[in-house]
Amino acid sequence: MRYVRQITQDQADYLRDIARRSRNYRERERAKAILLSYKGYNVTVLSDIFEVSRGTITNWLDAWEARGLGGLKDLPKQLNETSLKPSLSNKAISTKSLIYN
Repeated sequence: MRYVRQITQDQADYLRDIARRSRNYRERERAKAILLSYKGYNVTVLSDIFEVSRGTITNWLDAWEARGLGGLKDLPKQLNETSLKPSLSNKAISTKSLIYN
């Protein structure tokens, strides 16, 4: 079974504060999951509570262990070339006209 095994009192206080006050919903959920894992809730139970996959819970716990408090934050999304290309060309946009019936 996978659990968070050790949290300092300062970390626990910070996690409780984030779970109550963060404006970011995902950070609040991650903080709650880490605290519950530390209390002994397993990955399967946490996935039921938060209605996410077991893999997601495992990723949250891995991020906590790897990055500590920084693991609560979302990682920046990676951009690739296709995501930077506009879906319509500028020429196509300028030649469109409205047709009224």
